[in-house]
Amino acid sequence: MRIPRDVSILALLGFTPCIAAFVRIDDARTWWSIFVSASVSVAGFEVTKRVIPLLKRYTLKRGLYGKDINKRGSEAGEKHIPESLGLAPGIVFLVCIILFQQLHYYDAASVLHRLWSGGSQKIFAKQTITEAWLVDYNAALATICFMLFLGFADDVLDIPWRVKLVLPSLASLPLLVAYSGGTSVVIPKPLRGVAGLPDLLNLGPIYQLYMVMLTIFCTNAINILAGVNGLEAGQTFIIACAVLCHNLTELARLGADQVAVRDGHLFSAYLMLPLATTTLGLLVFNWFPSQVFVGDTFTYFAGMSIAVAGILGHQGETLLLFLIPQIFNFVYSVPQLFKFVPCPRHRLPTYDPATNLLHATPNWNLVNLMLQVFGPCTEKQLCIRILGLQAMSCIVAFICRHMLTGIYK
Repeated sequence: MRIPRDVSILALLGFTPCIAAFVRIDDARTWWSIFVSASVSVAGFEVTKRVIPLLKRYTLKRGLYGKDINKRGSEAGEKHIPESLGLAPGIVFLVCIILFQQLHYYDAASVLHRLWSGGSQKIFAKQTITEAWLVDYNAALATICFMLFLGFADDVLDIPWRVKLVLPSLASLPLLVAYSGGTSVVIPKPLRGVAGLPDLLNLGPIYQLYMVMLTIFCTNAINILAGVNGLEAGQTFIIACAVLCHNLTELARLGADQVAVRDGHLFSAYLMLPLATTTLGLLVFNWFPSQVFVGDTFTYFAGMSIAVAGILGHQGETLLLFLIPQIFNFVYSVPQLFKFVPCPRHRLPTYDPATNLLHATPNWNLVNLMLQVFGPCTEKQLCIRILGLQAMSCIVAFICRHMLTGIYK
């Protein structure tokens, strides 16, 4: 399958800052560990591209298909498009992180480091993989796998909206049970001393409630900013690259004594690398004009993967900065989501077959707001505009996050 030019440009823009941050990492073990994860992830991209054509035959055969509403009234709008193809990157993603776990356990980074140096470099000093790390890693695996299954069940059974809100809380149970990290938060410097607040505040069960709420928000945030070819996969790819770039930038500047912080960023990077590459493999087929629909299978799996990276990577605040468009879309959509105003099943624009343009409808979401502000446009242009907004938001968030380091906290 030939990669669309727009997808190639998106991949270049997403991975270039990540590579720039990666080459600045001085610690050899960290460098080679990320290299191993990246190698597995690149293989995941290729496998995803090959699995999707096979899987879409089975979904069509079983009647799992839909019609593109944004092309209604045209020949393309009558075509059967296979749904739930988010299952392909989801399965490949799980295989990637399982395979990397084995390579990490047997210290593949040391072997590669020695081979690359022609045998002149010694094997790294033995690094014990703690039981807590394995528990967290397996809990992340179980949580994401559970969410992938529930997303596919939603696509097949068409679960009511109110029940969908509960699904992420069920999927997060393995994460909550296995979570062994701290439940304290660092109080921002401007607030320290106000009302007797300490520098470090232990939230206890409230922190666990926050974890559940974050998983619910992330899984549904991508799900409700959707309906345009390439939008769900595109925003996921950009967010994954933003989180990954943040992780690699922090790893490049951290000292050898900051082990706990380093491990959190490494954990997140190990999840974001395969998420970015498998999502890119899906985007090859989901870009306009879409050959497949991603379904709730993908939005739930992708949202949960991002949430798990934020929680176990101990970077919840930074993650929320990267999700500003999703937060805005949710807040803006509240009147419809909670039925204060009428809410149709599909809150999409209307398509004019004569001009091939999308026009805004009186629905409260970012997709229609972009059309109201900038005027009618093609579906491809609309997707590029929203993804451009997502990218700019992540860039601004990244700059603010690093400018405030040492000042805000």
